[in-house]
Amino acid sequence: MRALVALFALTLSTLSLAFGLSSPFSSEPEFLPVEQAFQSSVSQDDNGQVWVSWDIADGYYLYRHQLKVSAVDTDIEFAHIPPGKTKHDQYFGDVEVYYDSLRLPVQIPAQELPKVVDFTLQYQGCAEQGLCYPPQSVPMSTEFSTLAQDSTSQSSAGQASTPTVNISGAQNVSGILAQASVWQALLAMFGLGLLLSFTPCVLPMVPIVSAIVVGSKSKGWGGFYLSALYVLGMALTYAVIGALAGWFGAQLNLQAALQNPIILGVSSALFVLLALAMFGVFELRLPAKLQTKLDQTASQSQNTKSRVLGVFLAGIFATLVVSPCVSAPLAGVVLYISTSSDPMFGAASLFVMGLGMGIPLLLVGALGSKVLPKNGPWLEDMKKLMGFGLLALAIWLAIRWISGPYTLYLWGAWLIALGAYFLHRAVTGLSHPVRWFIAVVTLVVGSTQFVGGLAGNYNPLKPLQGLGSNNSASEHSEQVPYYATITSSQELDSILAQSNRPVVVDLYADWCISCKVTEEEVFKAPDVLPLLEQVTFVQVDVTNNDEANQAFLNQYQLFGPPAMLFFDAQAEQIHDYNLVGEPTKQEVLERLQAVLKQPNQ
Repeated sequence: MRALVALFALTLSTLSLAFGLSSPFSSEPEFLPVEQAFQSSVSQDDNGQVWVSWDIADGYYLYRHQLKVSAVDTDIEFAHIPPGKTKHDQYFGDVEVYYDSLRLPVQIPAQELPKVVDFTLQYQGCAEQGLCYPPQSVPMSTEFSTLAQDSTSQSSAGQASTPTVNISGAQNVSGILAQASVWQALLAMFGLGLLLSFTPCVLPMVPIVSAIVVGSKSKGWGGFYLSALYVLGMALTYAVIGALAGWFGAQLNLQAALQNPIILGVSSALFVLLALAMFGVFELRLPAKLQTKLDQTASQSQNTKSRVLGVFLAGIFATLVVSPCVSAPLAGVVLYISTSSDPMFGAASLFVMGLGMGIPLLLVGALGSKVLPKNGPWLEDMKKLMGFGLLALAIWLAIRWISGPYTLYLWGAWLIALGAYFLHRAVTGLSHPVRWFIAVVTLVVGSTQFVGGLAGNYNPLKPLQGLGSNNSASEHSEQVPYYATITSSQELDSILAQSNRPVVVDLYADWCISCKVTEEEVFKAPDVLPLLEQVTFVQVDVTNNDEANQAFLNQYQLFGPPAMLFFDAQAEQIHDYNLVGEPTKQEVLERLQAVLKQPNQ
């Protein structure tokens, strides 16, 4: 374990050097001190509007995505941040930056006016010649008058007022973390992880932990120990992701890079092999000589070193490949971390969240031996159920790249195989009401999956949708009205320049299951579909996660699908409308109605 901690610390220190922090042994006379390169100030105009300003020295620039303002007891924000100049930066890739000068309006809630506010201005900039300064936090203080709120709409770079909408789940979580103390934030992260443990992010891991406990025949503390190793691997993986998000911002998405057909195919095949081992087709064993040596080395221990390492690595593998979810709460956490520029807080918060997510898995490991039968036919049934659970994981990975009715065929075959097993057990001398019930239910549900697939459906939760309806054919042919499917920010810029209607962007990937759920359950909803036809609805496909995809994610500070962006008819992005993570129908409906109320000129 000490070796793992040392490796984690070494990784962070290496990233620190790669990030470009200046060395104390370096003294380059051509580089200005940071306070001279970026001279910041706060002022108030005749209308009472508060402004923060930067005088940027020649040869230096500020990052748009690193601009932030915060206060301890006040909800303070920039009223508007204008687009910057696109630049390919050696530290962040394609970003928006500002040269020469920048002036931004700042506002607080109207009900708190007038008020003197102590706030912190955060920013980061670099020199063209290659030096990147650390993120800066500058304390400031000023009085906000009652006139400031009234003048915001006039002083925000001429931007038309936008109808307000309820903040998204991700923004809500990010706002809560911004106002909380460190300990309150960590406690909230643990609770958030516990809530996320009942989502598709974690539920696919239950069969893995169950198979580990059943396969090892561990009991009591032994099962808890193995599941704790698994959860530790999962939590440390989240900690590394949090640290990287704190260093590099929202642009880093390690999990997306692992969602390609080769890795998913190999992973699916691995789970199939593990399932076959649970079915007794073969026994997973190390070579005899190596196994004997390990057994001799660990004769006093219930768990060999190979098993300990295998379980730990399984937790890492499952976190990166099995569950690349971007739920709204998790999106809010990473959004906050990416703007805080604090890798240590990022690592600690996501580590604590990972521990919260692992609580049900710890219960599975600790209680497995008490819940599972000790011996007899039911123990054999439980082992087979674990095998079917591993097969379900293989299908879960495969359908990220398989679309259409083939999804229903796979789930149908799985259910029928499960039903056939229990039917065979029930008719061969082991008749029991539970076996008969499982057999009948799975055979019936599996058959409906095949019927739905033959009818052209592809939602396993609604395999018979539209069947028997007079207008089933027209309902099934209903398509989401995408104006275009693109892969880069340059293509989106072209569409924004040509469109005279509001533009709505849907971030999508073939491997993103939440994206497919959103398309079926939200975009095709009867009250949403007509509104999508009134805007320029663009799908950005980041399936390949190539250079163009990553540049798009960089520019709009997104770390993976699903996500939605909203632009008014003047091609100005409405940042308050952003949706990151799987959206609800109400959130999408509310934003579409609001963006359509925008003036067209």
